[in-house]
Amino acid sequence: MAFVLMLTTSHLALAKTDDPRTAPKAPDGWILVEEDIWILFPDEPGAQFHQAHENFLKKDFKAAAAHMRKAVGFMKLEAARATGDGKKALTTSIDELEKLASDVEKGAVKSTNDLGKAFARAHHALAVHHHLKASEAWAKKETSKAGHALKAAASHLERALAWSGHEIEAAVVKVMEIGHDVGEKLIQGTRWTGDEVGKALKDLGEKIERLAED
Repeated sequence: MAFVLMLTTSHLALAKTDDPRTAPKAPDGWILVEEDIWILFPDEPGAQFHQAHENFLKKDFKAAAAHMRKAVGFMKLEAARATGDGKKALTTSIDELEKLASDVEKGAVKSTNDLGKAFARAHHALAVHHHLKASEAWAKKETSKAGHALKAAASHLERALAWSGHEIEAAVVKVMEIGHDVGEKLIQGTRWTGDEVGKALKDLGEKIERLAED
């Protein structure tokens, strides 16, 4: 069973198909993106958060809210394929961002700190989700998928820490670097060991969980 994602700037959907060759035909103005391709878009929704922040500083609240809603769209796509704690975390963050976008558009948000905290929680939710996906893929011996998800989890943890304003400890930086490195090895299919992957997953999971407690 494969997933096919359909998106435009204002509409997003996810469909399932047993054979990508028989994927649903995209309506006019829509694009179909297979799940295996979707994971190669690592800059979202972070790019939308940065645009929203810049627009907010310029007091262009309508544009800021629009970028936040685009970010929500990307998160909904992830939530559609998420499970367990990952889906719960993403759903909670999506609800928060949708309300915040409405408040921003109304001019009811006065501080960029409100945006930063919400964006940090969103990236943390994505880190939880991708870490779970990495663990699931690794258990199924889907090494390339595990690698992409592991790298995504490390990236979102880094961005969560940046938006939260937390000082990033050297030990955390090392864990994230190892996550990226091991993830790349899994994608390329070279020079990794089972113990190395298991440790990278364990250490990164602990750092993601710790951020939720701070």
